[in-house]
Amino acid sequence: MLGKKSVEQINAKISSIIGADMVVDGNIRAKEAVRVEGSVTGDVETEGALIISSSGKVKGNVKGSSIIIGGSLEGDLTSGGRTEVASTGKVIGNIRTKSLIVDENAVFQGQCIMNSEGLSPLSESPANASEPEKTEEKNQEEQKKDNNNTNNTNKWNKR
Repeated sequence: MLGKKSVEQINAKISSIIGADMVVDGNIRAKEAVRVEGSVTGDVETEGALIISSSGKVKGNVKGSSIIIGGSLEGDLTSGGRTEVASTGKVIGNIRTKSLIVDENAVFQGQCIMNSEGLSPLSESPANASEPEKTEEKNQEEQKKDNNNTNNTNKWNKR
């Protein structure tokens, strides 16, 4: 649920609003908070907070210091702080954030990576990095099993 204090603080600092009847085709960059009530096709990047209201729709990647999704987002999300998906929110894409809140009845389809040390690109996730090690371990285990089977066969043949 949206906290009154944080929403009031963010609303007081919003410098750009994409109105409910606006349609933007292209990327948006801002230094301060942005509120999207209309439709944006393109990336939205802000150094401040980003709010996508319940009527807002974004098709593209978004980046901000803190992000609140009350509408629809189709794309990857990167937040340096807190990310909240409200009960009316829908996120189809990957989330990279320090902290995540997903309200009841919200929709989130994708992968979430939470990291307090710093945000790196999604393709360099630790889950993907450990896969080659697992494969190497499996190969070593299979070789040991094959050696054991060969030794057992030789024992039976010698008798």
